[in-house]
Amino acid sequence: MYSFMVICYLLMVVNLFAITFCGLMGIYDISFFGATHAQFGLLAILLFVFTETIVMYFFIATAKSIKNILIESNSSMSEELWIRIKNIKNIIFPQTMLTITLIGALYIFYFGYVSSNVNNSNFTYSWISFPFFILCYIHHIWTLKVKNDSFKMQVGVIKDLPNNS
Repeated sequence: MYSFMVICYLLMVVNLFAITFCGLMGIYDISFFGATHAQFGLLAILLFVFTETIVMYFFIATAKSIKNILIESNSSMSEELWIRIKNIKNIIFPQTMLTITLIGALYIFYFGYVSSNVNNSNFTYSWISFPFFILCYIHHIWTLKVKNDSFKMQVGVIKDLPNNS
């Protein structure tokens, strides 16, 4: 379980660097090993979706395992621990889904619409895409804090599980 959590943290760090660098590529119009902003953006969004899926899977899988342990233990603490697990899920899942929606919308808007229409008009949409990127980036940073707090709470529940000896 702890190694899975470490993998989630590593993916979140790589993901943050990819989104940051992709944003910088768009702002400063730079390339990375010959990749354009749009090409690197595709890699960044794939990594982002993969990372968020893995993180959500961590909470789903550990909650399922905890539920099975609580059912088998018939402990007096079972109800309280299960309520804590449900509260963690109620904290992390809405924030994670919102950040997926925001970053996904940013990707679709910028790379699906703006990039394809830049050559057709002299009007660029940087006045929309840059503030939207900043909003998405700030929310993503906030979600990283929420995930970190949720990981701590989940580990706390695991530590409080009754012994199965």
